[in-house]
Amino acid sequence: MVVRELKDRSWVVSTQEDHAELSAQFAAHWGNGKFSKLRPYQSMVFATTYHDSGYRDWEGNPPINLEKRRPYGLRETAPKFKEYELQAHKRILDWIRDRDRYAGLLVSTHRTGLWQMRYNSFTSPKGRMREKSQEIEAVIKELEAKQQEEKRSLGKAEPNFDQVLWFNYRMLQVFDILSLYFCCDGYMDDKLKQDLVAPVPVNYESKEEVELHIIPIDGCSVKIDPYPFDVSPLRVSVRARKIAAGSYASEEEGREVYFKAPRDLLSFQLSA
Repeated sequence: MVVRELKDRSWVVSTQEDHAELSAQFAAHWGNGKFSKLRPYQSMVFATTYHDSGYRDWEGNPPINLEKRRPYGLRETAPKFKEYELQAHKRILDWIRDRDRYAGLLVSTHRTGLWQMRYNSFTSPKGRMREKSQEIEAVIKELEAKQQEEKRSLGKAEPNFDQVLWFNYRMLQVFDILSLYFCCDGYMDDKLKQDLVAPVPVNYESKEEVELHIIPIDGCSVKIDPYPFDVSPLRVSVRARKIAAGSYASEEEGREVYFKAPRDLLSFQLSA
């Protein structure tokens, strides 16, 4: 789950797929006179839409953090999650790959990158080293071996395949980080805060990079400088639930509160 605590001690909660859908809205509109439109476009949007769908089964019946009075968040480790996580991510990678091999390769690379500080592709926000058990190390080795096989197969007729794939991997991280900004990371005292994402690649044909500055205008609007999207303003939204402050006697009680929580669309406007 993607969670954000409000000053009144209530929680705004979105599923990983809600967050990914917001990421995909950024991918769909990326590109203008300065920034390259994504290619292959449909594979990139598809990959971004489903890049966190490995959490789908887990979040359908989420474990509850009784101390914090809401479902476990994305940077917390719920009981038995590790045993579930590895198989779930491999299942969703197979599902994506069956529909779009390029998207499957990209999402697989995203997954192994998350265990390795996003392959050090960003200085801001800084990546974090996630705990890597022997089981996770084995999965990383397995997935990265499959990635090399897919690169050789898919890139046979494209001399710049690896260069384009690395660009697209970095772009998926940009969309992921931008979505997390609006879902949870971009707030101070319940208000959007100034932030940046860097370095962001500009186009496929050069090594130019920029710092993408996020400058709040009000509670739901920001200015992006330099502006990377094809329309201004760009209006996006993400589904979320608000869970009131309270305590639960059991996980079952906490899940009932979560299931009953009203769903809202949180809307944002991005402009040049």
